[in-house]
Amino acid sequence: MTDGKARRLVPEVERLLGGTDKERLKYLGDDHWIGYPMALGILSEMAELLAANEVRRPRNMLVVANTNNGKTTVIDRLKALHPDVTDPDSDGVQMPVVKLNAPQSPDEDRFYNHILESLGAIYKIRAPKDAKFFQICRLLRDVGMKVLIFDEINNSLAGNMIQRQQMFNAIKSLSNELQRPIILTGTFEALVAVREDKQMQNRFPPSILPVWELDSTFLQLLASFESLMPLKQRSNLASEVLAPLLLAMCGGLIGELCELLKRAGKRAITSGRERISARLLLELDWVPPDQRDRQASAAEQGLSYRINYKEMVQRVQADEAEAQDEWDDDDAD
Repeated sequence: MTDGKARRLVPEVERLLGGTDKERLKYLGDDHWIGYPMALGILSEMAELLAANEVRRPRNMLVVANTNNGKTTVIDRLKALHPDVTDPDSDGVQMPVVKLNAPQSPDEDRFYNHILESLGAIYKIRAPKDAKFFQICRLLRDVGMKVLIFDEINNSLAGNMIQRQQMFNAIKSLSNELQRPIILTGTFEALVAVREDKQMQNRFPPSILPVWELDSTFLQLLASFESLMPLKQRSNLASEVLAPLLLAMCGGLIGELCELLKRAGKRAITSGRERISARLLLELDWVPPDQRDRQASAAEQGLSYRINYKEMVQRVQADEAEAQDEWDDDDAD
C-alpha cells in the first residue's frame, strides 16, 4: 500500500507495484537511462557529429569526467540510439557508432592490434603498422562507421611523452583518413595529456561532466531516480534530509549514486519498509568513494574506520550555502 502522497512514477514502475518482490528487485538491478540536462547536451553534440558530412578535417570531441561520473553511460546511450543493423544486401553489419575501449598501452602497434581484434578482424600481427592502419580504415568504411569512439583514453596514456605523442598521431591520422569524427572519453588526466599536443587540443575540445553539487539539478536527478524505483511508499529523495546525505555518500558521482540507490532500494523491499530513509541508508555500511583508501589503510593496520556522516552532510550544506552566497553577490552586481 502506498503512503497516499502524490508520486510521479514511470508507467512501467506503476505496473510493477502490483508485481512480485522478485520482479521489483530485478528491475532495480537493471540499468535505466536518465536524461539529465548535462548528459542530454553532450548527447546532442555527439548526434551532430554523427550526422555531419565527411570533411577533410572533421570535428571531434573529448568527453571528460571523474571515474564513475557518467561518461560511458552517455556514449552507451548514443550507441543504443544508433544500433548496429544487419545489411540485407550482404553478410555484413552496418555500425554507425563504433565504440572501442582504449587499450592499456600507448604503443602504436598495439593500438592498431587492439582495434583490429575489437573489430573481429583477421590480421597478421607482424604486418607493418601502415598495413594495419589501412586495414582498419577499410574495415571501418565497410561497416558504415559514422563516428568512432575510444572510451577511457586515459588508460592509453600511461607511457612517456614520446609514446603519448605516437598515440595522438595515430588518432589524428585515423580522423584525417576516415574524414569522420572521433570521440574520446577520459578522466581529467586525459585532458591534461591532450593539452600537451596543440593539434589535439584544437581538434578535441572538451565537454565536461562535472561532479554533482547540492543544487536544483541534483534535486531533479534524485526525483528522476525515485520515479524509477518500484517502492510502495514515497521516499522523497530530494528532501532536505536525504539529498545532502545522498550527495555526501556518493561523493557527487552519478555512478556511485546509482549503485547506492540500487542497494538501498533492494534493502527497502527485502526488509518490508518499502521506502528509503536516512536510517536505512546508514545501515548499508556504504563507504563514500573519497574515503575508501582510508578505510583500506585502517583495515591493513587492523583498525576500524568510522565514517562521520553528520560532519560530511554539514560540509555539503556549507558548500551549498557558500555557492548560494556567490550567486546572490553576482545578482547584486
